[in-house]
Amino acid sequence: MKILVIDDEKPTLAMFKFFLAAYGYEVYTAENGEEGMDLFQDLNPDMVFTDIRMPGMDGLEVLRQIRAARPQCQVIIITGHGDMDRALEALDLAASDFINKPVERQALNEALVRAEKRAKRISPQEFCLEFARKKAGLTIGVKGRGAKHIGTKLAEATSGLNKGDIIEFDFHPEFSIDRQGLYQFTDFLQVTGEQGIKIRIKGLSYNYIRFFEMAGIHNLAELLPGKPQEPEF
Repeated sequence: MKILVIDDEKPTLAMFKFFLAAYGYEVYTAENGEEGMDLFQDLNPDMVFTDIRMPGMDGLEVLRQIRAARPQCQVIIITGHGDMDRALEALDLAASDFINKPVERQALNEALVRAEKRAKRISPQEFCLEFARKKAGLTIGVKGRGAKHIGTKLAEATSGLNKGDIIEFDFHPEFSIDRQGLYQFTDFLQVTGEQGIKIRIKGLSYNYIRFFEMAGIHNLAELLPGKPQEPEF
């Protein structure tokens, strides 16, 4: 599998090349977006990691151009502290995943696992919610890409719950969300918490836990880490 890494920081490129090559990937690097897109056209990689902040062509423009040229290519956005607004824009451009700087080994592993699974799909997994009533609450399975109508669906399904009940979300490992979906999900958590209903979220990838923390969701719900995932060599 060919992977292209685009970042204007040479130490970051060296780190990615070291780890990805050790995993057996064919790794190529570029120090800016323009060079990266030239390599993308020449190499036709299976996966791209791109920094979101770069001089000239930034990671969002790289993502935008790749989505126009090859929608099925897996694009993982490398973000830094304070990049929430740009990360939200990347959500709307269907970024495959996010990985934060400084890059941690577990975060890299899980981004690789999720991207490889998505790459094997013929078509994207449809968004769906699966509800299971419990004695004192509700379990909600979440699959696919979070749609903008998630808030309405959740409000309808949880209308009969009472103070002290527990809602447990179980997110599929390949789950992702768009900007409107994130806004509506956050609003739902806020309103539900004010009603005295406890909320737990499990099954999120390591990277999505970090992303939800950036969005402040950890202040509205208990985030339970999933089982660490390792790439297949």
